[in-house]
Amino acid sequence: MTSAIDGRWHPGIGDPNVTGWVTVGAYTLAMLLCYLCHSAAAPSPERRFWLVVTLLMAVFGVNKQLDLQTWFTEVGRDLALQQGWYQRRRFVQGIFIFFLMVGLFWLRAWLGIRLGNLSAGARQAGVGLVLLAAFVVMRASSFHHVDAMLGLSLANVRVNVVLEISAISVIAWAAVRRLRDSSTLGG
Repeated sequence: MTSAIDGRWHPGIGDPNVTGWVTVGAYTLAMLLCYLCHSAAAPSPERRFWLVVTLLMAVFGVNKQLDLQTWFTEVGRDLALQQGWYQRRRFVQGIFIFFLMVGLFWLRAWLGIRLGNLSAGARQAGVGLVLLAAFVVMRASSFHHVDAMLGLSLANVRVNVVLEISAISVIAWAAVRRLRDSSTLGG
């Protein structure tokens, strides 16, 4: 997030540090690998799946630096203050997180059904998407204890960076697996 003197979100580079750019690089690499999977596949549900994952990696990579979830949090806070329910925000956050979690479980079930006939690489990328969605849910929760946990460091690397890059890595490795399998099978 870029913030001005007023401390509010403004468009700009959100994580102008090494870990921020490494994460953007990971999203970019995953996006390119997924695009290669899309390009290598014959027209099919598999090909459409890899295109969707390519687009998601692009959106998440751009969001990594624009930090739009911070903007979303600010809009919600402003709305709560204007409408007088800010003091009950924890209840509203709880409902929000509940529905995000239900959506996450629904996503996992839906992907399990939809990806059942696709390649092992696509199914693995689906797992990576669910992991990434879980990370996004944790970031979106904005509960102080969740924020504190995500801000912890392991060997000078914050937990949120490890979780995000791990999920991206699952997707990138799935794309590599799919590319390897398609070259072995001849398509």
